[in-house]
Order: sequence, then structure tokens, then C-alpha cells
Amino acid sequence: MTQAKRVAKPWGEERWLVPEGSPFGFKMIVVRKGNRTSLQYHEEKEEANLVLRGEGRLIFAETPNAPRAAYPLAPGDIVRVVPGQVHRIEATADIVLIEVSTPELDDVIRLEDDTGRKHGRIQQEHHD
Repeated sequence: MTQAKRVAKPWGEERWLVPEGSPFGFKMIVVRKGNRTSLQYHEEKEEANLVLRGEGRLIFAETPNAPRAAYPLAPGDIVRVVPGQVHRIEATADIVLIEVSTPELDDVIRLEDDTGRKHGRIQQEHHD
């Protein structure tokens, strides 16, 4: 049995449920009320997210230059994101998601970030 790796985020936290180097990513993601993730896309990573509890909004666009739309999120909703699709989660209440993805966990192109984080892995967020 292993412990989940905690990754601190300015908007909440991730718990990595399988070790890095696994053939897939598996995370629990918590976005705290009033916070939001980066507006981002991936070049290779594909992901699916299941909302376990809480409420929020998905900001979504098919490509970085396409118009963005907002969709409400509630428990049971599933969000699938393929490479190139722009996405952001905004929490109107604490929201908990389970993410399953391809293994490219550092593949993050941030278009907007409330704390000015750059692309890719933010090493300071990882406490091994």
C-alpha cells in the first residue's frame, strides 16, 4: 500500500493516487470555494474528470483561439478534455474531482493563472 502524494496548489490541492511513472494519471483534485485553476490546455495529455461533490463552473473552448463558454458543474458530471482543448475549473463551493489521464502530468500550457505560474510543473508545489 502507498500514500497519495500531496501537491499544494494556490487554489486547493491535488492528491496523486498512483506513483509518477505509472502508465496513467489518477488524481483527487480539490478546488476551494472562490478559487479557480489555471486557464490551460495540454499538447499530449488527455483527461476525464468526475465531479464527486461540490459545485462550480467549467470554462471551456475547443482551441486556444476559440470562443469560451461556461458550463455548470455538479456531482456526477464528467468532463473529458482532449489535447488542445482549453479548460478551467471555477469553484462556487469547495469542489472535489477525480481525474484519470494519460501519463503526461507536466504537460500544462497556462494561458492565464491568477498567481502568474508559468507552463509545466511548478516544482515548489511538490513535497515528496
